[in-house]
Amino acid sequence: MKILVFCAHPDDEVIGLGGTIRKFANAGADIRLVHFSAGAEGYATIEEKSTICATRAAEVEKVCKILGISSYVNYGLLDWSLSVDNSTYRRVIEEIRTFQPDAVFTHFESDYHDHRSVSKVVAEGHFHASLACAMEAAPVWKDVPLYHFEVIRLIPEVEMVIDISDTMADKLKAMEVYASQTGVVGGADQMLESRASMRGQSIGVRYGEALVSNKMRPRKIADLTKLLEK
Repeated sequence: MKILVFCAHPDDEVIGLGGTIRKFANAGADIRLVHFSAGAEGYATIEEKSTICATRAAEVEKVCKILGISSYVNYGLLDWSLSVDNSTYRRVIEEIRTFQPDAVFTHFESDYHDHRSVSKVVAEGHFHASLACAMEAAPVWKDVPLYHFEVIRLIPEVEMVIDISDTMADKLKAMEVYASQTGVVGGADQMLESRASMRGQSIGVRYGEALVSNKMRPRKIADLTKLLEK
């Protein structure tokens, strides 16, 4: 089982999917994390400006160990300059075709600027990674599920909730590692706790993480009984 996660910035993976990532790791999955930005604008004081990227890189290394992430890459792009263009589109396709995941995860489309950009380019790249276009060295990879998670804004119509009651402690521990963001994103622990509790309550468990599946490619139904599956 191979899982590929695309995020805009370091800490997005914890806020949106930390408990689920740890559950995949516990099940023996090979997990790859891709960040588009090194988080150069994520500093709370001017003294941190020249060191924030190195600080956040060190934090990510620790978070990967806590969540069981096998491999990691950061494209080093600039905040507020993340865009849907040929370069980022090809990077997504290359990641998918090279890593050959069984499922892909990224931001929900209705979030703030950088998250929206990553969501859109991952959706486009994912769609074309299984088609014979934009060919480079890596071969075409099969069509696999693409799921979107929430970070800043809540998903208005949740499709599924993952029970993370057994991995919530790991999610909180990983968020504590991102200490550099405490002064930037105030109340992160409170947000994680309250949101996970709310999502968990909706399915009758202690903690949960919300997801929706990507709808760019319709679901094939040959057996009508599949329409009866919830």
